Amino acid sequence: MKKIIYVTFFLSLFFVACSNEETPEPEFDNNNIELSLTVNNYIKNITKAESDGTEEEQTVNDLYVFLFPTTGSQTLIKYYISGVTFTGGSWNSSTKKISLNLTQAEAGNRNVYIVANCSTIKTSLDGVSAIEDLQAIWQTVNNPWSANITTPLLMSGNKTHDFNTNYQLNNVSLVRALAKVQLNVKLSAQHYSTPVVDSKAQYSYKYIDFDKNTYVFKPSTKTDNLVSSNDWTAWSATGSVSSYTLDQGNVTNLTLITYINERDNASSAIEIKLPYQATGPLPPPEFGDETYKLLLPSKIERNHWYVYDVEI
Repeated sequence: MKKIIYVTFFLSLFFVACSNEETPEPEFDNNNIELSLTVNNYIKNITKAESDGTEEEQTVNDLYVFLFPTTGSQTLIKYYISGVTFTGGSWNSSTKKISLNLTQAEAGNRNVYIVANCSTIKTSLDGVSAIEDLQAIWQTVNNPWSANITTPLLMSGNKTHDFNTNYQLNNVSLVRALAKVQLNVKLSAQHYSTPVVDSKAQYSYKYIDFDKNTYVFKPSTKTDNLVSSNDWTAWSATGSVSSYTLDQGNVTNLTLITYINERDNASSAIEIKLPYQATGPLPPPEFGDETYKLLLPSKIERNHWYVYDVEI
């Protein structure tokens, strides 16, 4: 018997002094420029609370930095960073600070774009010559769910900054390119069972209409490239994706955590299959397992953490 669960969801006065004496210009030091990064918190769906996620979800292993021109006299400057030192500067992963061998005058006013954890798409990023090119770069995973998608996560961020005014650009916020779904299921007695009966897993799940493509920067319209699980996956006892708790040998709670790509259209879902144990004098309406379908939001947004607490 299939059942569907719907989960609805910023006058100061400026005085100019009149004087025959000119005010001296402030000294321009022309320092080498620095950039610092932060990883943006997840936005949770129900409470709109923020969470920084796990340590692994904040990890930055490598970076591509683009300093796009804001005037016709400038040219694009870019750096790929995968170690403490690189051609053009240095990187401190613990403080998330980039120091470039580029002076304030050389940098000027720039549109700064950063892509993190991007080694698998470096070749595509090598070819970027304009901001628009970044929206046309993505990576594809044929089975786009956990554990096929795992940390470190693709991230990106951007900021416009005049390095002539300040040699430091602080807190470029990196946003994860994916969302995360967490399903917490509290079972009623009718669905209690040992995890395995006669060599058959009693609790399993499927992914429905997950998008294969993870974009560096989301385009204005994202075309669907969907896939679903071919087979049911058995719930693990203590896995990183799925887990369950036992009481006197019976499963009483289920947890499932997976990453999912952003999507503009409805139909993404997670199906779960549970055993049914009749408790009354009459048989259940249908014999065998029961299947439930959790419909995910019609619009799935990057860097969101969708948490569902369900009782069945």
